[in-house]
Amino acid sequence: MSAKRTSELRPLGGRRVLVTRAADQAAALSDALTRLGAEPITVPTIAIVPPQSFAELDQAIARLDQVDYLLLSSTNAVTAFFDRLSALGHDPRALSHLQTVAVGPKSAAALGAYGVTADLVPDDYRAEGVVALLKERVSGKRLLYPKADLARDLIPQELTAAGAEVIAPVAYASAVPAGAAKSLQNALAGGLDLLTFTASSTVRNFVELLDADNLQQARQVPVASIGPLTSKTARELGFTVVVEPESSTLEEMVAAIEDYFVKL
Repeated sequence: MSAKRTSELRPLGGRRVLVTRAADQAAALSDALTRLGAEPITVPTIAIVPPQSFAELDQAIARLDQVDYLLLSSTNAVTAFFDRLSALGHDPRALSHLQTVAVGPKSAAALGAYGVTADLVPDDYRAEGVVALLKERVSGKRLLYPKADLARDLIPQELTAAGAEVIAPVAYASAVPAGAAKSLQNALAGGLDLLTFTASSTVRNFVELLDADNLQQARQVPVASIGPLTSKTARELGFTVVVEPESSTLEEMVAAIEDYFVKL
């Protein structure tokens, strides 16, 4: 039996699905879609880059001994923080005195790669879940929250209101990858059955990369979103969200995509 025929017998048989995650993170989603028979079309609309300055993060790391909680809200935050910790000559053991909070299982696993165990993980893998987990714990405490340049202000605002001192230096930024506009045009020209977005920034960058005609075409393609915030952004920008998992994880998103196509 041909590889094409074998693919067509699987749940997503032959479906062309656009993957917009950063290049170094796209494989997990692409591979999962391939196993279900899809043809993933990988066009990253975001790249993770260093911040304009490390000054604030470096100052925060210099005062780690005064920190009670370290909050890492993504695998990107984990990587950025520990890369900088190493660059400044610090060992992960410098964190042994504080409580480490990971926003979800992926972030917790990323911490484990550095020999650090997450002390706390919220049930809801979003900023709202972090606030719910910590707001009764942090009064009078100092919390370090290395964040993305475009991160929402919810965590600093809510935990400051709960009595914490929140230090929130920018640890990493995002940019649009070179050549992404042409790659997106080619993907659309080849036909797509589904667009996938795993962060609001991937949606915004997607829109900015396309001219009016291509954007109109793209808005006819249904969208799979990883969670409510990304879905909200997609809808505000004119897309139709047909897939949103109950839990904002990649595994649940893939399962929801499979369920969507099985029911078509």
